[in-house]
Amino acid sequence: MSSAQNAALFLSAVLAAFISLVDAVPAYSGLAELSEISGDEVQDVDGRSPLSDRQKWHLMARDLHRDVKTLRDQQFERDFKETMNMTALEGVRIKTPLLKPSDGCLSRNFSTDLCLSHIYSVLTWYKDNWSFIENENLTSSLANNIKLGTKRLLEAINSQLQIADGGADQLSSAPLSVRSAWTRKTTAHSILFNFTNVMIDTCRAVNYMSKRKAAHRAKDTKRPADWSTDKN
Repeated sequence: MSSAQNAALFLSAVLAAFISLVDAVPAYSGLAELSEISGDEVQDVDGRSPLSDRQKWHLMARDLHRDVKTLRDQQFERDFKETMNMTALEGVRIKTPLLKPSDGCLSRNFSTDLCLSHIYSVLTWYKDNWSFIENENLTSSLANNIKLGTKRLLEAINSQLQIADGGADQLSSAPLSVRSAWTRKTTAHSILFNFTNVMIDTCRAVNYMSKRKAAHRAKDTKRPADWSTDKN
């Protein structure tokens, strides 16, 4: 076999290996689990400017989502070993507060104050009912991190809303049942499962606020030279 043929075979092998590695890399959409997404997208491009309040909120929300998701998975693995996946529990899940399309957190109807007020009310419900999860003998350090993380995020959001103690909207939900070991397990799962979904929506909403505010700031601070360039 000629040297040219050997070189062609070698290049073909290298190309095939490269393609297989690319195919093995998971692609995350905007709807993927946020714990897998880097925080780099909320940082300033030059890396020197400090983070804005909204960017800090997004990082706090992302960390909180990661911890809640981890605890949700731990509780599911411990209490539902024989269950194939969480979809099988849809029929026994109780309703706890979630963010709704009408809450002003979607891009098509976005309202910063309305969205933040609903996030605040929903997170307040999970904070007030977190003792149910604390009594489940899960990883205590993780449960405590979530408790503190929720409190910090609520305080950060309230720095803008200025809601007095007890002033958050009272949200209705199904009673947290402890009638049997089974209902206690399914109730704990419901809280953690829905809390995870709340944090996914919260991360998206706060990140959207951050990018919108950055875009407005960039527009407001555009240099006169840029305006003259645009006119030309």
